[in-house]
Amino acid sequence: MGNIDQNSAGRGGTRRFLKKVPVELREQFEMRRVETNINRMYFFAIYVVVLQVILNILNIVKPSGNQDYEAIGGRQVEIMYYVVLSLFTLFIGLLFWVLTSLARKNRISGVGAKRFLINALLYMYCAVQLVFCTFNILSAGGVNSYIITVLIISMIPVIRPLQSLLSIGFAFVYICLAMYVTRDISQMWNSIMLTDTWTNLIIITVLSACGSVFLYDMYVSNFLQSIQLEIKNKELSILANTDQMTGVANRRAFARSFEDLWQQAVLSNGRLVVAIADIDFFKAYNDAFGHLEGDKCLMKIANCLQQSFRRASDIVSRYGGEEFLLVFESESDDDLRFADKARENVLSMRIPHARTDISPYVSISIGVCVVRPTENTAMNEVLKTADDALYESKRGGRNRTTIREYSALGVAPSAESEATVS
Repeated sequence: MGNIDQNSAGRGGTRRFLKKVPVELREQFEMRRVETNINRMYFFAIYVVVLQVILNILNIVKPSGNQDYEAIGGRQVEIMYYVVLSLFTLFIGLLFWVLTSLARKNRISGVGAKRFLINALLYMYCAVQLVFCTFNILSAGGVNSYIITVLIISMIPVIRPLQSLLSIGFAFVYICLAMYVTRDISQMWNSIMLTDTWTNLIIITVLSACGSVFLYDMYVSNFLQSIQLEIKNKELSILANTDQMTGVANRRAFARSFEDLWQQAVLSNGRLVVAIADIDFFKAYNDAFGHLEGDKCLMKIANCLQQSFRRASDIVSRYGGEEFLLVFESESDDDLRFADKARENVLSMRIPHARTDISPYVSISIGVCVVRPTENTAMNEVLKTADDALYESKRGGRNRTTIREYSALGVAPSAESEATVS
């Protein structure tokens, strides 16, 4: 991700004429570009259908528009050509309206298939416009269809500069050849060569080519900026939801994750283990070794707890001071040993503790509440039960885990439901 700025600028920090998408982002860029083009071609297909319907209605209401064609030798066959091309264009619009609609709904999901749809609609419509342009040269001496063709290529889809330049270049060569070949039938070639129309035609072509390159470059620029914005947002999200000292989730992140996990358990009738871990005699540790070492001790224990609960749904959060909240899903009594295993893992780090009678090393006490949440179960009551179990561990000599089953009725657990592991 750090290559975005480097690839977007040239030597000496100057901006490149064409921005380059970093290798690691090209697949994501291509998928986004295809989705953008599918949406654009969907609305373009609607435009084609609506336009052809309106034109055909106008031809029916005002048939005098065909007098221009009848004036050319009185041949009705050319009128038929226009009608066939118009109906064919309408058919193309309807067909691709349906296909692009399916692609937008992911009924057509492959990137290759979507890219084929985009190019097929673009070039089939442009081919029809160039055929229209040929008839215009023979009849009315106009190149409006050519102008429409190059504008569509340059403005509608987001296509790579080389593809757009080749497409516009091909259209320009075609129109020149069409005018030259028909120079004995139509006066278009001579009228263009002897007037400013030729200059205007070149200007329109060059502007369309430059515009297509500029629009692609702008699209790449917007994509890179959106990626940078996503990175910044993720960094801000991490900062907002992470305890800066220990690197585990803070209470804000815990509240959201706990709520999600709780609701899942309610819907699935699952069982949750909610535990509160507290470092034994941590104030004495700070007094003996100083707050700097105390911070290092907190970070080591937080990392140890994270390593002990590594499933995607497991929650490890700093609760405040030297306390940590642990939440995980459990369907068997063996899973309850995970909490006590975390206590053993902390002890196995052998962090020296000079002022404790229970162990020469830093230890933790854990209070556990096992609950099968329902709509009537209060999360605060479950946390209070875990907190009560923690104090039971402390009263029992610390460096131990006390487990309590939370009653489904929300009443205080009975003495028989307690278990202490040390």
